[in-house]
Amino acid sequence: MSKRMFPAVTAAACMVALCGATAANAATTTSVGVSGFYLTGKYGHSKSTDIYYVPLTFRLYSGDFGFSVSLPYLSKTGPTNVLPNIGSVGTGSGTTSTRSGMGDVRLTGTYRVWNDPANGVAVTLGAKVKLGTASYANGLGTGKNDYALQAALSRSSGPLYLALTGGYRKQGSPAGLKLRNVAYGQADIIYRISKANSLGLSTFYTQASLATGTDRLLSTAYFSHRIGRSWTSTAFLMKGYTRSSPDYGGGLSIRYTF
Repeated sequence: MSKRMFPAVTAAACMVALCGATAANAATTTSVGVSGFYLTGKYGHSKSTDIYYVPLTFRLYSGDFGFSVSLPYLSKTGPTNVLPNIGSVGTGSGTTSTRSGMGDVRLTGTYRVWNDPANGVAVTLGAKVKLGTASYANGLGTGKNDYALQAALSRSSGPLYLALTGGYRKQGSPAGLKLRNVAYGQADIIYRISKANSLGLSTFYTQASLATGTDRLLSTAYFSHRIGRSWTSTAFLMKGYTRSSPDYGGGLSIRYTF
């Protein structure tokens, strides 16, 4: 096992053990899904950067607890000084190349601290860890770990679901690149058309990771369709609004719940 993979496997194993202990005392829902995303943008350069992102995601919900592990494959064609989820990290156009490999493993844990079913209101706290498994030398990531804490307020009313999330992320910096810790926020709205179909819109904002960079702002619209009792398919369309965001994107996902 490589040194780069060891922290990812160790953290995933710890989460599985914790999930098993929690599941013993509460009803549990588990799902596995695979997604495919395409993102393109210039990030302030004359040439576009095209990114293909394919994560395999495991989720577990047990009572008020939630856990997820995402294991991604990443391919990027464009200037080497453009990093996914960061933007341009240097001057000039950089050398254009195609690089691919493992992306950053992402772990998420949530706990619903307050729930009012009568009014459909809930408050959830969360922690996120991004393991730096994507190669910095190949321009696929920073190669360093990030840690984040967040809180979310949600409201369900009939077919409508609303949520506001705010958080703070501590970012690891590779040699020669100073990344800032950032605050971020997200607004979500989901409308359930029927038992099988729903529409959603999510807008995400985060402060600039570099002192010379710009804040990131992008929106994602999606349509979900439930197939039978266990399968759910989702189609996504994305639009970025700042120099550090992708210009456009889209994707598909399929999830099996058991």
